[in-house]
Amino acid sequence: MNSSSDNINQLERVFYSYKKAAENGNKDAMKNLAACYKNGEGTEKNVEKAFYWYQKAAEVGNKDAMNSLAACYYNAAENGNKDAMSSLAARYYNGEGTEENIEEALYWYQKAAENGSENAMYNLAEIYYEGEGIEKDLEKAFYWFQKAAENAAENGNKYAMDSLAACYYNGEGTEKNLEKAFYWIYKAAENGDKNAISNLAACYHNAAESGNNDAMDYLTVCYYHGKGTEKNLEKAFFWCYKAAKNGNNHAMNNLAVLYYKGEGTEKDLEKAFYWHQKSKENNKVFESSFSSKLCEGCKQLFTSYLWCQQCNANQFRQDFSNWKSGNEFIDEFIQEAQLNAKNSYEVLEWIPYDKLENIDYYNKGGFSEIYKAIWSDGPIDSWNFDNQQWNRRSDYEVILKSLNDPLRFYKFLDETLTITL
Repeated sequence: MNSSSDNINQLERVFYSYKKAAENGNKDAMKNLAACYKNGEGTEKNVEKAFYWYQKAAEVGNKDAMNSLAACYYNAAENGNKDAMSSLAARYYNGEGTEENIEEALYWYQKAAENGSENAMYNLAEIYYEGEGIEKDLEKAFYWFQKAAENAAENGNKYAMDSLAACYYNGEGTEKNLEKAFYWIYKAAENGDKNAISNLAACYHNAAESGNNDAMDYLTVCYYHGKGTEKNLEKAFFWCYKAAKNGNNHAMNNLAVLYYKGEGTEKDLEKAFYWHQKSKENNKVFESSFSSKLCEGCKQLFTSYLWCQQCNANQFRQDFSNWKSGNEFIDEFIQEAQLNAKNSYEVLEWIPYDKLENIDYYNKGGFSEIYKAIWSDGPIDSWNFDNQQWNRRSDYEVILKSLNDPLRFYKFLDETLTITL
């Protein structure tokens, strides 16, 4: 009995010595600690922790750990774990912990992809696209890029989206389709792919050069904010003017702002007023034409341009629990305004601070300091029934007031209430 107890104590002491050394960066101890967890020596068996420490040891160059890790992945892959399949494929492909074997890599990537691994789908597509170690196959590349992008829409695999956009744009593995190329490159850009943002700007530039009015308007935003290209106010003005002249209402409003501020052109209040009026007149035409159309939700007439007060009030009501200002009175005030909004311009929203970019001091006015900022999401425009979310005017410039005194805060709130009502 004593001998058995001594052995257990000895194993525990060895385990803790490995653990301490591993946590201090000793790569051999990391490998040995992983083995302890794998075999339940000196501690309870824990496969996840065994994986973790084999991975840590492999990352710092322990070849034995690489081999053990590959073996762990192989066993897990054989048991149907899709992530292990994908990792095992990567090790065969790169020769990590085993000899390089493209056929085995393809086999396990295929298995993992068929079991729903988005990472495997993307890597499999890349291999077929580049023809690395196998014959290039653009149709198979397109198929797996598409699967990866569609499966990753919720998780945001931006690289798959960008690659799928390139396939559509260049007609690789599928028929050329610029509309779908724009869709997927925009999705990739939305998810923060810098390469996609640059490509999107280039695509819009080509479309704008070909006379596409919406592309001209978007290109204005790209040049104005430096999205996907260098900031250039003169070019922003150029494309904004072209879009406005072609009847783009959003561009008319932006052109009025550019003339008013003298950005990209000389300040001209008369022209600012002219384009502001044109925008208002154009909006009335849009509103009158769309007010005779039916809402997709309730099949009733729109109350304003692409605006159904009844359905949108329900959408706002469902969102009430998703945001809080920290002030109950403000919450009720905003909620009341949203429920009664007859068009998008009457909507009030609470903007979280992390949604504001490029905050700059602007001026001092009355009882507050005034700042300018870009609201990344932008204000609500209409409800998108296909995507079940709000359409928004992104990268929207807003004015902020800094109110440190509570009395001034409530004075400002009174003013806002008066203006709103």
